[in-house]
Amino acid sequence: MIRSPLFEPARFGALNARNRIAMSALHLGRAAAGRPDAALLDLYAERARGGVGVITVGVCDTGFVDRSGSPGLAGVLSLGDDGCIAPMSELAGRIKEHGTLAGVQISPSAGYNDPKWHPAPDELPAFVASFGAAAERAAAAGFDFVELMLSGGSALSHFVSKVHNRFEIPGYSGSLEGRLRLPLEAIAAMRAAAGTRLVIAARVHCHEFLEGGYDAEEAAAIAVALERAGVEAIGITGGGHRTTLPQMTHQVPPLAFAAFARRVADAVNATTLYGGQIRIPADAERALDAVGCDFVNLGRALLADPSWPAKAAAGETDAIVHCMTCGHCFDEVISGRAASCSANPALCGEPARAVRKPARTLKAIIVGSGPAGMRAALELRKEGHEVALLECATALGGRWRAAARVNGGEASGRALGSYIARLLRSGVSVETGVEATPETARAFGADVVVLAPGAVPRRPFASLRAEGGALLLAQEAIERPGTVGRRVAIVGAGGVGLTCAIHLASEGAPDDRAIGFLAKHGSRAWLDEALARRSGREVTLIKRRGYAGKGLGRSVRWTLMREVEELGVKLFDRAEGISLAEGGVVFTDGRNGATVHLEVDTIVVAAGYEPDPSLQERFASAAQKVVVIGDAREVGGIGAAIADAHRAVEELLG
Repeated sequence: MIRSPLFEPARFGALNARNRIAMSALHLGRAAAGRPDAALLDLYAERARGGVGVITVGVCDTGFVDRSGSPGLAGVLSLGDDGCIAPMSELAGRIKEHGTLAGVQISPSAGYNDPKWHPAPDELPAFVASFGAAAERAAAAGFDFVELMLSGGSALSHFVSKVHNRFEIPGYSGSLEGRLRLPLEAIAAMRAAAGTRLVIAARVHCHEFLEGGYDAEEAAAIAVALERAGVEAIGITGGGHRTTLPQMTHQVPPLAFAAFARRVADAVNATTLYGGQIRIPADAERALDAVGCDFVNLGRALLADPSWPAKAAAGETDAIVHCMTCGHCFDEVISGRAASCSANPALCGEPARAVRKPARTLKAIIVGSGPAGMRAALELRKEGHEVALLECATALGGRWRAAARVNGGEASGRALGSYIARLLRSGVSVETGVEATPETARAFGADVVVLAPGAVPRRPFASLRAEGGALLLAQEAIERPGTVGRRVAIVGAGGVGLTCAIHLASEGAPDDRAIGFLAKHGSRAWLDEALARRSGREVTLIKRRGYAGKGLGRSVRWTLMREVEELGVKLFDRAEGISLAEGGVVFTDGRNGATVHLEVDTIVVAAGYEPDPSLQERFASAAQKVVVIGDAREVGGIGAAIADAHRAVEELLG
């Protein structure tokens, strides 16, 4: 085990934790009728077995039902009735049997993410009592602690908020004392019900990040009031769901909110936990110092890899399966669906097949090294089969490499690097710069050929490709921006078009570290000059159908659209009859019927991709079993390709 403060024992309130790595509460939308199913039990047990010191389950409903019929959250766990005790006891037991502290985050489901909702004044006693009853059931179920949710979009977070608490309920609004009254009553009810059987924790924002909202100083005052009321552990996070400051997307650097969180942590003697965009062990270690916290909260990083702590402890950081910060898990939940993970298709799925020596060793050829090809190669090799991967390009990764180059691709690039590192040491025979053919597969004696070369770009203007590279595909423009002129028209404004526009418009702009350096050591004029630095390109997006960013998740689309606007990228989102013309592109603006002639130096086509329909037929005679996976079968994102490879291997091996 490596020497790291992450793996030192620590006190969690009155409890002893084996290390300083905690799993924060995540709503996964996978509880049927408030009860954890077998897959959810396995999910938490696997993370405890993977070395997490503290796990907070949640969010968990208190059982309060308001008269307005607020729909609340879908698929949420519950401690709302005594029938929940037995199944929640099984959940607590599955966590604790591996030496991990088990807690549960509680919040009424009613009014979640609805700042206008609040219990009626005559419902307040029942509202408060529901916290006490839930805490009593949590203690009966064997949990070590209970966490009060004052963050995200919880009902209590709206009471504490300076912006959202406009309820004008006498004694429960206005001053900080009034806004904190309901949370403090809930804490008193929890303590009265559970006594000393539970450590009481709370999760708070380090700053509201809303116009007119509370700042870090008031967040610290909130933490102090909670500690005085008996809270023994305080989890510190960034802003809530309503802030326009990105919280979970690729724009947020690690420790972005550490300075604000430090103000809160320094104000209390209680155990403190900090989380926010922490993906790698080095950043987790930095958080302990930067925030002065006792524990580091990991969330999505542990969805991607349940063995993150064990791998970090062993110094095997390149073996970690990294979260790509794609927002897919969050988008699924806020859309009322169960959470799934782009990096980990086995999340809450069928139980993984036990690895065993196969009755017969298959010889498998994988064609293509994109996410689907690498995933299939790794899984087949893990099962003991002889695997060769052939890639026609000189580097591994397929289109994933281009995705990792664009603005904010650091997390995607880290995930790609991890896949390549694991592939190269897995025992898979890897060859690059090799064009796979049916003859190659037959010469290898392949039992199985897995075709994963990716999709082919749609080329609506292929027949009009201009001389000198004036017409480029989006991938070409991203990989070779030096070939792109000053005036650029991008045809297509889906996810690829938006990220390509941002990449080309901001090329040469300072990164976050450079901006931070200038802000700290330079003058305001120098900082403004650096912030104004752009590529000098005039970029225009032309969308033929639908709306810009269609198909992107809700958590991602708004941040990209804002970047496009801030960079001065022009957008025509109802263009008709697009055609090439002398020195540019011509189309009809569908909003007003006007003909638009854009004079440009380069036209970039981001019209999407499609499978090659002849692929399977060309390889039909290459082996007894030929399987097409990933974008070569159906175009999707990186996560969809990984999931498709996982599914295909499961079907192949039965």
